[in-house]
Amino acid sequence: MIDALLALLLVLLQIPDIWTTNRILALGGRELNPGVRLLMRLGPRWWWPKLALALTAAGYMALSGEPEARLALVACNAAYVLVVLSNLRQMKKMQRTARAAGG
Repeated sequence: MIDALLALLLVLLQIPDIWTTNRILALGGRELNPGVRLLMRLGPRWWWPKLALALTAAGYMALSGEPEARLALVACNAAYVLVVLSNLRQMKKMQRTARAAGG
């Protein structure tokens, strides 16, 4: 049960990551993750394969039953929380800069 919840959380964390990334890009920022930059070459729906990869990886880890997989899910979730927080911080900084510049 805990593995399924951790997997679900990992998939759900993709939503704020994708949203904040798109906002940062709209404000003139850039994607720092080379893997995601590669996915972005697919066009505006770049996030579909990202979400599919997250769902596949989360499902695999949740269903494996390995204790290491649970630790990996916890680590991935912690990393994504940090990514989303970093994105939010960067987004707010860029919005303040745009407002100060009169935009």
